Amino acid sequence: MRRECWHLRLRVHRFCKWQVALAFTLICLPWDAALAGTSRLYPPSDGETGGLRLTQIMAIATRDDILKSGETLQHLLASGLKDSDLKDGSVAMGRIYCCHLATEQGTAIWFYVPPEVQVSPGELVIVRMGRKATKKDPGVVNTAVEVREKKDTSNSQCSWSPQDEKMWTRVLYCTWMPAEGWKLNNGLHKTWMKPAS
Repeated sequence: MRRECWHLRLRVHRFCKWQVALAFTLICLPWDAALAGTSRLYPPSDGETGGLRLTQIMAIATRDDILKSGETLQHLLASGLKDSDLKDGSVAMGRIYCCHLATEQGTAIWFYVPPEVQVSPGELVIVRMGRKATKKDPGVVNTAVEVREKKDTSNSQCSWSPQDEKMWTRVLYCTWMPAEGWKLNNGLHKTWMKPAS
């Protein structure tokens, strides 16, 4: 029994590593290409430019992942980042919605993680939404601002709302949001946001 459990854990670990690698190779590249110049590195709508969103880290890219990311790498460099800025952990993927794999991956956002912000999978991170690139403007990529809550915090003030585990699309909500100026955006991309000041 113990041996079977060990093999199961090993398979799960290998699957998780494989899934993370796919996230940065098979998901990101086709998405960029399919949307004709748009990228998950930018907000899904112009109204989010400069605003803050809360996301939960799903995956973190290695430098090798970033350098092989095609258009994603081009967007990062066009936004003013240098090759030397792109290290292990410089790009992360975060889920905005829960709790179905297709929903989580299909709506996940990508963002640059500056060296002063250290992130780990499962943490809740505040991200400043960027500005979409155009033919005349290289744009600004989404950027992590701070880790707001560590994974498995015992006194967490955040949860997926509504608290119905059967729902495929639930949004992150934290009790501190209203007092800090965050507002519920009920548009196409329903989420709690702090508008750009």
